[in-house]
Amino acid sequence: MLGGCGGGGGDGGDPYNFRSDAADRYLRVDRMGEPALGTALLSRTVDNPTPVDGSGKPVNPASAANRFNNFNDQRDALNRGDPINDARDFAFMLTQGPQINSLASYHYELGPQLRTLGLTPCSTEKVSPPAGIGDINISTCVAQAAPAVLPDVLTLDPNTPTSWPNGRGFDDPVVDRLLAVALLNLSVHNINTLVGVINPTKDDTGTASPATFPHLRPAQPFP
Repeated sequence: MLGGCGGGGGDGGDPYNFRSDAADRYLRVDRMGEPALGTALLSRTVDNPTPVDGSGKPVNPASAANRFNNFNDQRDALNRGDPINDARDFAFMLTQGPQINSLASYHYELGPQLRTLGLTPCSTEKVSPPAGIGDINISTCVAQAAPAVLPDVLTLDPNTPTSWPNGRGFDDPVVDRLLAVALLNLSVHNINTLVGVINPTKDDTGTASPATFPHLRPAQPFP
C-alpha cells in the first residue's frame, strides 16, 4: 500500500515511500469491485457465525493469525478472499442463503409484487403459491447475473461500448441495472427497465434531479 510520498524532486531518489508492515496489519474493508454485490446479497450480521458454502465448508474463516481481520460475517468473508475464487466459494451464499437477502429470498418475497407491476421476473414458481424459497427457480436469474457480478471485480472490454456492466461511467445507473439483471427476465425487459423507477428522478418539490455527473444543483446564492 502506498503510505506516502517522499521528496523526489529531481534528486534521482525513489519518490515513493512504501510501508513495510506485515500483511496481517491490513484490513480489506471493500474491494470496490461490482456495485452493491456485498450490500445487496450478503449479510453483515453475525447470526451465521462462520459463513459456509453449499457443502457446509467454512469460507475464508477468520483466523487468529490475522487478528486485525477477524470478523465472522459474510461480507468480510468475501473481502478476505480473492476474486478468482468468488464463484466457487460464494455462489451458494449469494443465491440460496441462509441470509434473508439471498437472491432466492428476494424472488420469493418480491416475485408477486413484480408481476403486479406488470414486470416479468427472471424466476419462476415451481408451485403456486410457493411455500418457501425452495419453490422458487432462479436458474435464469443466475445465468443473467453471474457473468455481470462474478468475480467481484470491475471488468472492461475496450472493444465494446463502455457502460456498466462493461466498465463503469460516472452517470451509469449501476444499482438500477444490477437489480434489473438480478430480478427481471431480460428476454422480456432490458437492462434499463428499472432506471428512474426505483430511484426517484425528482425531489420532493417535483424538481428534476440533475441528470449528469456530479448531479449537483446550482449553488444557493448568499444573501
